[in-house]
Amino acid sequence: MNLTVLAELIELRAKAEAELLCAHYETYTPARFILITIATVIACLGTMGNILLLIVFSAKQISNTPATLYPSVLACLDFAICFEYILLFGVDALVSYLKIESLFKLYYVYIVPAYVMARITQLAIPYMLIFATLERLFWTSKNKSNLLKAFHSSTGRHITVIVSLAMCILLRSPSAFAIKVDDYPNCPDFFRTKTTNPREWAQESGLYHFFDFQVMTIAQTLVPFVLLVGLNLIIVRRMCSDSVQKEKQQEPAEIHFQEERLLTQITPVHKSSTSMGLSFPPLKSMSPAVRSAVFTMAAIVTSYLISNILHLSLTVLERSGHAILKSEEDPLMSSTFHTFFSDLVSFVYMFTSAIRIVIYYTCNPKIRGDLIDFFANRKNAVYL
Repeated sequence: MNLTVLAELIELRAKAEAELLCAHYETYTPARFILITIATVIACLGTMGNILLLIVFSAKQISNTPATLYPSVLACLDFAICFEYILLFGVDALVSYLKIESLFKLYYVYIVPAYVMARITQLAIPYMLIFATLERLFWTSKNKSNLLKAFHSSTGRHITVIVSLAMCILLRSPSAFAIKVDDYPNCPDFFRTKTTNPREWAQESGLYHFFDFQVMTIAQTLVPFVLLVGLNLIIVRRMCSDSVQKEKQQEPAEIHFQEERLLTQITPVHKSSTSMGLSFPPLKSMSPAVRSAVFTMAAIVTSYLISNILHLSLTVLERSGHAILKSEEDPLMSSTFHTFFSDLVSFVYMFTSAIRIVIYYTCNPKIRGDLIDFFANRKNAVYL
């Protein structure tokens, strides 16, 4: 045998043995560490913001205000997403870049349950948005059937939330048994002695691949998006129709102008309490309520669409094993593109939940007033 060929075989065998000794890993450059740290700070602010929203929603139990169960549950899920981001990405950045051994061990104790909970949360959030939108559709409906009244009663809301969350847990529970933590005790690098890998049955099962990709893509991405777009379009069209009818019944232009000014002043306190909407200055030809519905649809659907399209694209690339995801120098190391893209997907999911309180404060006059009252009461309590 040629000595050159023999040397190449020995080198390939050494590389193969090295690959088996150590776990797959992702590089942490200073730039990536700084970006993940900034994102973790945003996630921390998001957890506090959603706790504040939950307190404000829970305090509003007055009969003439809109129901706050779905927004409250959504605030809990947004809090969970932000907290899970800290556990999965913030801690990983500290472990990988700062090389903290005790944190590395702790990370792989909770990594699987935290990952499963994150997938459950991602599935539940769009359905809470759908239920909140259905409730707004109910409030804008003139003819309320007994079935709709029962569905939107206090008991009906609680049953809906419990059943939907139970279904999300049931649909995502197989992932808890499809992933495991593998040990590489012979690896010379301590921080590559553990990693998560799919179990053998999950890799070999075509049924599980079909369920986890095709079925869950439809359940988590396609169905919620179609429903959110359709329901919000119905609401906007209905409110536009009501606005046109009210304008036809208005008095002459001068009186109408005075009433518009009065309406603008009292909207933050009364009118917005019957619509979970957004009210921005543009679209002046529409009433505040219609503008509210338009921007609500834009905010919810756009943020949801962006995060899910990115997630779907990454999933397709990972399932196809595309070469762009692997480093040319080391097949056990993720490519720069894969690392950046996966970080972006996770950040967008978290960011849309973290800024929910900002969207509410900027666009919803009623919630903005509640938040101002909350801080005013805290300030007075401290002063007293």
